[in-house]
Amino acid sequence: MTNERVHRRAFKGEPAELARVRSFAAAALRGCSVLDDAVLLIDEVAANAIVHTDSETVEVALRHVGDVVRGEVRDAGSDSVPAPKADSEADGEGESGRGLLIVDLLAKQWGSRRTAAGRLVWFELHDPDCAPEPPEPESTST
Repeated sequence: MTNERVHRRAFKGEPAELARVRSFAAAALRGCSVLDDAVLLIDEVAANAIVHTDSETVEVALRHVGDVVRGEVRDAGSDSVPAPKADSEADGEGESGRGLLIVDLLAKQWGSRRTAAGRLVWFELHDPDCAPEPPEPESTST
């Protein structure tokens, strides 16, 4: 039997929700050595879902199984497949265009797949010492 902990919450598909996504992730993974990386990556993946899809909501999940922390974002999907941009394609000195490059750099592994309702993008980080907070009841941000 695995000792899996899952924190899951739905957020509005609006950029203003990203602060709530980060707070949710930080609370869920309090005490984990990969906390900062996990919060950064879930923020980048959620931002991509909000900016590049027409999703009214995005579902964020953080799973902890054994020594792996897995972040997941589900959205309504789009015609494009998530892929890191080459440095030359990123927004020069701007702050956009680097999200999946960061995910590719920091994650142990990551990927995406189509789902019946859209797309799931996930990443995994290695954290042997993480003992995440117990999950709260699921809710939708308002």
